[in-house]
Amino acid sequence: MPWIKVIQEHESEGELKEAYDKMREVNLSHGETFGSSASAPPGPHPVTPPELSSLNPLSMLYGRQFMMHIMRGPSRLTPAQREMIATVTSLAARCRF
Repeated sequence: MPWIKVIQEHESEGELKEAYDKMREVNLSHGETFGSSASAPPGPHPVTPPELSSLNPLSMLYGRQFMMHIMRGPSRLTPAQREMIATVTSLAARCRF
């Protein structure tokens, strides 16, 4: 099994911490929450898709902005319909997310 180094939000500093903060703003602007409180480290958890890009903060932020635009931005599909499409697609691809 491959190992990918990730930096979680509570461990982040500098540019990465700024990217995590901006991701929180992006999510809040779409009525969503993101992660847990940065003041206390969370317990062990599965790696999240944003954390997989934590060594490249700019791609992590742009990826989140793109995903939120697709999932919560203007569309003829409701957010629930978009979530269902994502769920079925992930299931068909045998993806954990």
